Amino acid sequence: METAITKDSRNQSDRRNSPTPVLSRFTVYGGQRKIIRRGYDKGEHLFVDLYSTRLFIAVLALLLLSVFDAYMTLTLIDRGSVYEANPFMAYFLDHGIFHFTAVKLIITISAICILCLFKNVRLTRIGLPVAIKIYILIVAYEFYLFLM
Repeated sequence: METAITKDSRNQSDRRNSPTPVLSRFTVYGGQRKIIRRGYDKGEHLFVDLYSTRLFIAVLALLLLSVFDAYMTLTLIDRGSVYEANPFMAYFLDHGIFHFTAVKLIITISAICILCLFKNVRLTRIGLPVAIKIYILIVAYEFYLFLM
């Protein structure tokens, strides 16, 4: 005859001394967490070690669209068709193509890193697809200007 255990035999103390940091040795390689498992943790800013293929494709698309945007902007400016409307980027364009491209890539890559770290935050889950759609519209408009 089996006896029913009425008391939970698990240790209820938390084994971790502190929550998972944003950047750790597992951020790039070797982690095991891909998703948030507990329902009550989903309201917090939790960081995971592994990233999905879907996120990788979205990040790669955003980076490629940004590079293509920079190329099309420089091409259209060289043709005399347009001017840089963003005063911040126009400042760097006045200092040369290298400065313009470097700053654009640094801003894009920094934003992508932040988006990856905060991939479980609702704003990021909404913002990343919106950013990709905005970039698609910008690149499509630049392509339209290029064909004219």
